[in-house]
Amino acid sequence: MCRTILAVMVLVAALTRADAAEPGGAAGIGSLRPSQVNGHLFDGFRHGAIRSWLHNATQIFDPRSAAEACLATAVYFEARSESLEGQLAVAMVILNRTKSDHYPSTVCGVVYQGAHRFNSCQFSFACDGKSDVPREHHAWDVARFVTAVVLAGGVKRNCERLPAVAGALNYHADYVQPRWSASLNRLTKIGRHIFYSQS
Repeated sequence: MCRTILAVMVLVAALTRADAAEPGGAAGIGSLRPSQVNGHLFDGFRHGAIRSWLHNATQIFDPRSAAEACLATAVYFEARSESLEGQLAVAMVILNRTKSDHYPSTVCGVVYQGAHRFNSCQFSFACDGKSDVPREHHAWDVARFVTAVVLAGGVKRNCERLPAVAGALNYHADYVQPRWSASLNRLTKIGRHIFYSQS
């Protein structure tokens, strides 16, 4: 599944580059607002199956709900420098927390838990006093893609190390050693993040 997801991302990136290189000055989808992507991207397609699938995929990428926006923001700020697998794992931890009695039951509740305490919350970006507006457009697109895949339930069984994080409720970067990590069960390391379960 991870390879399939990566292949789709490469396809979309290639289409964007090809579109931008067309004579006539087409800008490519990277320079368009999400509301403009559908019509522009599909003008050049003649194959109905691809067109239909891409239409559905681009609809998913537009984070209309609060859960989608909160999860995409967390993936962006917590894991944008990680591999696709690493970003998926971080998103899965957030969703796992929504199912735990120890955390809020909503994605936004989990992401912004303790955000009112400066530098003392669950996800550092939420309480560091800095802007939570994504600035890197490509990384934001990837975070939205990861969000769509995770919310659709498409990663639990198929990616190489992701089954190991199916029960993960915590993670931290490998360059820190939080006190709480000693009391948890280490599951795996993906990129710079180490993942833990409570049992």
